Amino acid sequence: MSPSFSYQRHTPGRVPFEDAFSWHGSVCAQGIRALSELCARHDGHRNLDDGLLQQVLAGSAQAWLENQGRAYVQRGATQLELLIHPQWRGQGWGSWLLAKALETGPEVTAWAYGDRDSTVQWLERNQFTSHRLLYKMVFQEAPPPPPEWPTPWRLETFQEGQAEEWHRLHVGLQKDPVRAWSLDRLHLQLKQPETPPSRFWLLWEGVQMRGYVWLKQDEIFLLALDPAARGQGIGRRLLQWAMSQAEQAWGFCDQSETLGLYRKLGFSEVGRDRCLRRCT
Repeated sequence: MSPSFSYQRHTPGRVPFEDAFSWHGSVCAQGIRALSELCARHDGHRNLDDGLLQQVLAGSAQAWLENQGRAYVQRGATQLELLIHPQWRGQGWGSWLLAKALETGPEVTAWAYGDRDSTVQWLERNQFTSHRLLYKMVFQEAPPPPPEWPTPWRLETFQEGQAEEWHRLHVGLQKDPVRAWSLDRLHLQLKQPETPPSRFWLLWEGVQMRGYVWLKQDEIFLLALDPAARGQGIGRRLLQWAMSQAEQAWGFCDQSETLGLYRKLGFSEVGRDRCLRRCT
């Protein structure tokens, strides 16, 4: 199944760029990534959820890419993101794209990467409200040694056949069910070269899976621990393991006890991303 792309040449009401605006009718991953990288260099922060992009490329999310690569919007079941070339901002493209994306459903989240005031305020004017704040934390010293695990705790790399057990644990650990991955999302991510199974570790207490950590190069991509296992220093060991496997570990965490743990182990805050939610 190919992704669902929309082809638009006209929109109600005149906009300055209407006559020049047309859309790709097929996937163009190279164009999407080129625009994302250009915007990231200009703005100084990331700007696209790679997981949602993979869903687009796999055909399970919608996307629209302007034919000259100047604008892009992707829409999943609960999340949307858009990019505008820096030279084409301030002309109404973003508002037009947002309106088109909301036609498939008004309840959605969007990220203000870098927590930029201009982006936050624009989303707030479009009926979004702040929902979640992520802190980008970086460990800037030499990697620590791997931790020792007390009996009966151990880490093992993810193996085929453990997906359903991992998924049950993962879903159970999500405070917000909307953030839970599907099994399809897991299998899709395992195929990506930057997140191989060899960098995905499961934490066991005897025969009980209690947590996991997944590295995306040096990024701590996923990190979670069963609340029943907290208070024993296990979470600290799990984060230390991730630090020991990266040249310069970094990751995103929210205002939970996780942020305190990152700080205790010597991480420094270098940026923030804000998630905003729009509800009817």
